[in-house]
Amino acid sequence: MNNMKTEWRGILIKTRYIRSGDLDDICRMLEKESVCWYLFFGPNTPEATRAYFSPVIAATEHDLSEGKMPASPVFTILAKDAGEFCGQCALLPVDFCPGAYLAAYQIDDGFTGAGFGTEACEFLVYYAFTQTPAYRINGDAAHENTASWKIMEKCGFSAEGRRRKYWHAHGRFHDQVLYGLLKEDLDPLFLAGLKKKWEF
Repeated sequence: MNNMKTEWRGILIKTRYIRSGDLDDICRMLEKESVCWYLFFGPNTPEATRAYFSPVIAATEHDLSEGKMPASPVFTILAKDAGEFCGQCALLPVDFCPGAYLAAYQIDDGFTGAGFGTEACEFLVYYAFTQTPAYRINGDAAHENTASWKIMEKCGFSAEGRRRKYWHAHGRFHDQVLYGLLKEDLDPLFLAGLKKKWEF
């Protein structure tokens, strides 16, 4: 019998591996210009979103059916109390760098500014450094997306650089700020607190 943990509960949110039943909510979220304003993609049509996430979901479901942790874990974020969809987060493996991941999180309209993004990022740090052999987590954001890079700083990430005019959207160029977190630099007390929080 497969007893692998597939859901985690924090204070504000609960997370679980992405499922096919999440696709409609993901499509609705990524159609919104307000959600995608600072992302390097989107807004997307539902067809584009389904084309991207359907193989991700299939791979996740296949790995879980075999009792294996997904190689590229993508998580749905739900409001803990109401169980309402409020976003997604992921740890994306970095090509040619086993043990390095890119942290990603998107929070839907109506849930921003309430701590959901911070808790999602904390969860990714917990998951990466307790459930995988990760040695490093990368992060990035548009420079104007102050909320996103402040979340990373709250979770222990350090600023590592800035790419000027990295991408063009909304009629102008945007800089990209780069962040990183090495497992060896993470405060042990912070990690212990995350383990207590997410393993409760």
